[in-house]
Amino acid sequence: MTNKLDILVLQPDFSRYVSAYYQHSFTEALGRAHRIFRYGPGLEGYDRRHTIDDVLKLCPFEPDLICFAPGWEIEDPIVPEFDPHPAIRVSNVGIPSVMVLNKEYKKLERKFQFIRDNAIGTVFTVHHHYRRWQEQTGVPFVHFPFAVDTTLFHDYSERKRYSLGFSGRLHSQWTDVRSRIKSRIFLRWPVKAPRYWRIRLFWSEGSRLPGFRLPKGEDYARLINRSKIWLATPSAVDLVGPRFYEVMAAKSLLFCSRSDAYAGLFEDKTHCVMFDPDLGDFDDVLFHYLNHEDERQAIVEAAHAHIMENHTWERRIEQFTDAASDIWRR
Repeated sequence: MTNKLDILVLQPDFSRYVSAYYQHSFTEALGRAHRIFRYGPGLEGYDRRHTIDDVLKLCPFEPDLICFAPGWEIEDPIVPEFDPHPAIRVSNVGIPSVMVLNKEYKKLERKFQFIRDNAIGTVFTVHHHYRRWQEQTGVPFVHFPFAVDTTLFHDYSERKRYSLGFSGRLHSQWTDVRSRIKSRIFLRWPVKAPRYWRIRLFWSEGSRLPGFRLPKGEDYARLINRSKIWLATPSAVDLVGPRFYEVMAAKSLLFCSRSDAYAGLFEDKTHCVMFDPDLGDFDDVLFHYLNHEDERQAIVEAAHAHIMENHTWERRIEQFTDAASDIWRR
């Protein structure tokens, strides 16, 4: 078995999806390293009645691997089902299969059942509980953190217009840290507390706050590059989301709440600066790095080099390939 594989990728069409980039970025990077055939909602030839045999007839090659790529799910919480295409079953097809989990905070038990029902050989997850889930399911799990498309997120040499930036949902049903930070910075939206009067902020919760809609694509990457410091915290179920990597790639200083979830990914005062989740040192850390340009820039440069070496999608696909190749050695 060579490292270059023929892969059937099951995933909806994410080419025009703008709420996140990782689903499309993963598949694009996979296609640069391997020969792939994509099948799923929104793609040419898709038919919800198709079985896996029908899909294999459409595939221009005999796959070495079937990959359920990120986004192969029904996310809507009011719909109890998880599987978007029940007619596709791969447990008896004789081709090894893998799955890249997505949104681990939604319908996780149904995803585990899907993995068992389809005899998935290996599961990739961004979550640090991968060992626990491997024991729970009896299926090999691989820690597969998010990564970044460095053709989009990089240094645009923008003038630093903002002192501090933030974008994203508050995820108040999972964590209160973002809500507490917002309450600390603003007396009431959009009036800042006196201690923050002198710093220029960009704060966006998507479409939830009028007048502060988040730019997309390159405009979003340039926005991060335009800020000296960018705030990020783990999201639902302590996920370390794509934004952590996007900030470091775009050469803004990553300012994040302390968490065990970062272990093995990046380090405090080397690739980012961390504050305690109780916010006891939030102001001290923030204003120190706003007032010490040389220290801030040294971390920014180290973080960018770290991203380029360890956290690009090309690097992730190398890890994916190594793990997928292990299936044939079992």
